[in-house]
Amino acid sequence: MEERQSKLGYRRWLSIIFIGLIGQIAWAIENNYINLWVFSQSHDANHITWMTTASAVVATLTTFFMGALSDKLGKRKIFIAAGYAIWGVTVFSFGLMSLTNMTNLAQGNATTAIVLVGVMNVVVDCVMTFFGSTSNDACFNAFVTDETNSKNRPFVEAVLSIMPLLAMGIMLAVGMILGIPGVQGDMPNAEWAAKIAQPWFIFFLVFGILTTLIGIVSFFLIPKDHIIPNREDGYFKHMVKGFTPKAVKTNPTLYIALLAFMLFNIAIDAFMPYLLVYLQNLPAVASVDGGFYIIVGTVMGIASIGVVLIGLFMEKIGKFKVIFPAAACLIAGSLGLFFVRDSLAICTVFATIMMFGYLAGTAALGAEIRDDTPINDAGAYQSVRMVFVVMLPMVIGSNLASLTFQATSLDEFGRQTKVPDANMFLVTAIAAGIAIAPIIWLLLQKKKAARAFVQIEDPNQGK
Repeated sequence: MEERQSKLGYRRWLSIIFIGLIGQIAWAIENNYINLWVFSQSHDANHITWMTTASAVVATLTTFFMGALSDKLGKRKIFIAAGYAIWGVTVFSFGLMSLTNMTNLAQGNATTAIVLVGVMNVVVDCVMTFFGSTSNDACFNAFVTDETNSKNRPFVEAVLSIMPLLAMGIMLAVGMILGIPGVQGDMPNAEWAAKIAQPWFIFFLVFGILTTLIGIVSFFLIPKDHIIPNREDGYFKHMVKGFTPKAVKTNPTLYIALLAFMLFNIAIDAFMPYLLVYLQNLPAVASVDGGFYIIVGTVMGIASIGVVLIGLFMEKIGKFKVIFPAAACLIAGSLGLFFVRDSLAICTVFATIMMFGYLAGTAALGAEIRDDTPINDAGAYQSVRMVFVVMLPMVIGSNLASLTFQATSLDEFGRQTKVPDANMFLVTAIAAGIAIAPIIWLLLQKKKAARAFVQIEDPNQGK
C-alpha cells in the first residue's frame, strides 16, 4: 500500500485536482462570495454571521455521521460522486432567494422580506453544507488521507491549499463577466438588490451545473475504493472514537496540532467571511476603477505562486520551518490592513502578505494533521478535524469579529445595520499570535518523540 501511495498516478492526481478544485469553488461561493450576495440583498452583516455559524455546525454534524459511515462501509467514491451531483443543485438554489422573490413571498412587506432573505439563504446554505460536507469534508478529505503518505503529502497539501484562492479567482472572473459585484453608488438598497439579482441567478446556475457535472464525472474518474470496511466497532462507537480520552492519549501530537490549527483558523475566520464585502466598500478600493478586481487578483496570484513554491520544498525543509514564518506573515499582514486603509497599493501588499501566511500555514498544519491521523480510521477522525479546524473557528472567529464592528449604515427603510470594518484584522493578529504557543508545544513533542524513537532503534545512542 505504502509503495503504491508514494506514486499517486494520473487518476488519483486528476481526482485530487478536479474534485478538489470544484469543491473549493463551491465552498468559496458558500463561504465568501455568497456573503456578497446576501449583503447585496439585505445590506446587513448579521446575516453573514448567521450563515457562517449555522454552516459550521451543520458541516461538523454531517462529518460526524457521514465520515464514520464511509469508514464502516469502506466506501468513499459513491459519497463523493453522488454528493457533488446533488451539491450542484443546492448551489443553484441560492439564486432563487433574492429580495424580490422574498418580497413576493412576504406579500410586499419590505421588513419581513429582508428577514426572509437572511433566513432562507441560511436554510439553503445548511442544505448545501450537508451535501458538501458529506462529499468533500468527510469523504474527499478521507480519500486524500487514504491515498497519500508522509512523503508526498506536503506537496499534495500545498496544491490543495492554493485551491481556495484559485477557486476564488475563477469565481471572481465569472462574476466580473456578469457584472458582479458592481458598484452600488447612490442607488437605494432595494433597487440595487433587484438590479443585481439577475446576474447572480446566472452565476449560481453556471456553478451549480459545473458542480453537478464533476459529480457525474467522479463516478468514472475516482479509482475503485480499496479501504477495508471497519468492522471492529459499532457505528456510533466508531463515530465518536476520536473524542475519547484513549484517542487523545494514543495520538497526542494530533490533538496538539488540532489545537494549533483551531487557533490559526480562528484568526482566518475573523476576516475571511467578511473580506470581500469589506474590500468592496473600502474607499481606497472603490475609488479606483476596477480596484476590487485589482486587489483580489493580485493577492490571489502572488500568494498562490508563493505557496506552490513553498510546497515543493516543504518536505525537505520541514513543516515547522514553514509554520512559524506563515504565522508571522499572517500577523504582519493583518496589522498592516488594520492601520492602512487609504492606499490601494499598500493595502494590496499587506493583503498579499496576510493571504500568503494563511495559505502557507494551512498547508503545513494540514499536512501535519494528515500525518498524525490514524490511517484506518481516517473517516471517523474527519469529524474531530471538523470540530477543531472548521466549526469552532468559524463560530468563534466570525462572531468575535462581528462583535468588534463599529461601522453601520442606515437604509431607506430606517434600519441601522452592521458593516464589516478593519477591526476584524486586529482579532486576526491576536488569534494568530496565540496560535504560536501550541505550535511550539507541538514542535517540542515531535522532537521528544523523535528522541524516543532513536533510543528504541539504538539503545546505546547518547551513552
